Amino acid sequence: MSTQEPERITLDRKAVVVTGAGRGLGRAYALALAKRGASVVVNDIDADAAAEVAKEIAALGPAVSVHTASVAEPAGAASLVQQCVGEFGSIDGLVNNAGVLWQGPSWEISDDWVDRMLSVNIAATIHCGHAAIREMLRQPQGGSIVNVTSGTHLGSSGLSVYGATKGAVASLTYGWALELWDGPIRVNAISPLAITPMKLPPYDGHARPEDIAEAVCYLVSDRSARLRGQIVRRSHDEVGVISHPRIGAMARGEWTVESIAAYFDGPGAGSFDAVGYGSAARTGE
Repeated sequence: MSTQEPERITLDRKAVVVTGAGRGLGRAYALALAKRGASVVVNDIDADAAAEVAKEIAALGPAVSVHTASVAEPAGAASLVQQCVGEFGSIDGLVNNAGVLWQGPSWEISDDWVDRMLSVNIAATIHCGHAAIREMLRQPQGGSIVNVTSGTHLGSSGLSVYGATKGAVASLTYGWALELWDGPIRVNAISPLAITPMKLPPYDGHARPEDIAEAVCYLVSDRSARLRGQIVRRSHDEVGVISHPRIGAMARGEWTVESIAAYFDGPGAGSFDAVGYGSAARTGE
């Protein structure tokens, strides 16, 4: 049996945008991409944090650029993509990482926090994705879009609104992948279970941001060319994919309120899916 090391995957000559790259997972993604040879545009509304990450990347050797406009607005997202193309000649990858989180019972969240999560987690993903896709369609080599979703979109107590925004990101991933299926643009997502400043402990099963970043580099690389519309799950020592939503087995008949009740009290009683994921999931029965 051969003991030869696998050929190292590089991102040389690729230009990649990372949103929310000033700290946490975004910082780890930007640094890991640069270590693999990519030129990186570091986006973050915290100009000092973005500049610090850019300084770290510059020390590694690859070209780097800083963008500090909010990508929750269409103009900011468009200027981010154009900055990448203008400085590096193309946009080969977009990591839609920008996100905010509020943890606790959803009925206690303020309206401002709801609006903030909708704006940063969903609107920014849409605006950046659309701007990148329009540019990638002009490029013969296309590109790779990596959205950042979360296992919380399967249901997680205390993270209902956040999980809903990440469910929207998952749905965008499926939809964009289908719309672009026959072309050179690939759309996938990463679902990280990581230790970050956003999430409160406990951290059971959580990986370091640097470990999650390896999966992001893979999704940006040409080696992941066969993946489209997939959500790669990366936790402490595991990697896999999250199953897509599906419509379960259906029963035929003439359905009234009473017959539907009888069905779910009888033969349909065993058809309920678990609600949530992990050890906190409930059967719904």
